[in-house]
Amino acid sequence: MNLITIPPGLETESFVLEADALRHAPEILRKHWGAGPDAWIVADENTWTAAGEKLNAIFEEAGIGRCAPYLFPGRPILHATVEHVDELLAAFPENCVPVAVGGGTVNDLVKRASGVKGVRYCCVPTAPSVDGYTSYGAALNVDGLKKTLPCPAPLAIVADTAVLDSAPPEMFAAGYADLMAKIPAGADWIVVDQLGMEPVRPDVWELVQTPLRDNLSDPADVRRVFMGLAATGYSMQLYRDSRPASGAEHLMSHIWEMENLTFNGDSVSHGFKVSVGTVASTALYEALFSLTEKEARRHAEPGLPRAAREAEIDALLIRGCYGAEAREIALSKFLEGEKLAERRELIYRNWDALKERTQKQLYPLAELKAMLKAAHCPASPAEIGLESGQYVHGVAAAQLIRKRYTILDLVYELGLSKALLAAL
Repeated sequence: MNLITIPPGLETESFVLEADALRHAPEILRKHWGAGPDAWIVADENTWTAAGEKLNAIFEEAGIGRCAPYLFPGRPILHATVEHVDELLAAFPENCVPVAVGGGTVNDLVKRASGVKGVRYCCVPTAPSVDGYTSYGAALNVDGLKKTLPCPAPLAIVADTAVLDSAPPEMFAAGYADLMAKIPAGADWIVVDQLGMEPVRPDVWELVQTPLRDNLSDPADVRRVFMGLAATGYSMQLYRDSRPASGAEHLMSHIWEMENLTFNGDSVSHGFKVSVGTVASTALYEALFSLTEKEARRHAEPGLPRAAREAEIDALLIRGCYGAEAREIALSKFLEGEKLAERRELIYRNWDALKERTQKQLYPLAELKAMLKAAHCPASPAEIGLESGQYVHGVAAAQLIRKRYTILDLVYELGLSKALLAAL
C-alpha cells in the first residue's frame, strides 16, 4: 500500500494514492475505526458508477459491515448547500463510518454532516477537480451566500489513480485551474503581508507555493496535479482558514455561482469559474502595477462618503442572490476620511515592494492564458457563458462578500476600481 507522507500536525492521518487503491479501503477503515462501525457510502449516481459500486463490493468481500448507501441524483448537477447537508443529517445512521465517494460537492456535504455529528469520515475522490478533499472546512451555500463552514478534514483519503484517470477530462481541467489559482491567491497574501495586515506563515506558504510551479508544469500529469491540490488542502488544515488557497479569483467564482451561472444549459464548474477569475485577478495586478506611484496618486478618485458607498453596494447586490450578510460584510471594511487617507499612504509607501513581490509571484498574463489553454481551461469570460456586463459586475461584487483583503480591496481603496475594471 502506497501511503503518502503527510505533514505532521494534521487531522488527516492516512493518504493512499495508487492504482487500484480501492482494495486498501477495508484495511484503512479497520486501522482507523476498528471493527465496530459500518461503512456508509455517500455518492451521487455518477460517482456510484465510477467507484462507489466497486467499493461497496470490496467492503462486502472483506467482511466490512455496510449501511444502505445514500445516493444523490446524477442530474441536475449537485450543489453544495446546507439543505443537502440537512438531508444527510436526517439519514445519518448510528455507529457508522461515512465514506464520501465523489467530487468536491459530495465531499463537502459529507464533511460538514460528519462534523456536525462529531464523526470522522473517509474520503474517496473520483476526480482530480478541487483542493477541498483534504481541507479543513466545507464550502457551502448558506441562505444564498457561499461560506466556508468549520468541520474537520477527512481522517483518511483513499485515492485510486485509475478512478481519477477515468474522470471526465473537463474535471481534470477544473482541478488544474483550481491549482493555478494558488498563484494569484499567493499574490493577494503577499499584499497583506507587505502591508502588515496578515503575515505570511512560512510553513504554510512553503507547503503550497514551493512545489506549485512544478505541479503546474505538466497539464497532463493527473497525479502531480492531485498532489498539488492535496497539499493545498493540508495548508488549510494547518492555517484553519482558506487564505493559503484562495483570493480574489475564488470570490469572483462565488459570485457567479450565487448568480447560478450556466453555459449551454449546465452549471459551470467551480474550477472553470476560478480559471476566469484567475485571469481577471492577474490582469488587475498587471494593470495596477503598470502605473507608477505618482501615476496612481494622480488617477485616484476621491473616496466616497458612507451614504454613497451604501448606495453603490446596494446597486451591486440588486439581484438579491448574494445572501443577507454581504452588505454588512462590505460595510465592515469600508474606509473613509482620515482612515482611507492613511491606508492609501501605507500603500504608496510600499508601492515598489508590492510591485516587485507580486510580479515575482505571478505568471505574466499572456503566459498564464497559454498555460490554461494548454490544459483545456477557459481563459475568457465568453468560454463559460459570461457576457461582458455580468463579468465586470462579478469582479466588482466579489470585493463585497468576504473580509479577506485581496487585489479587489487594493484597487478599490486606491480609487482605481472604475478605471481598472473598465480596462477588463
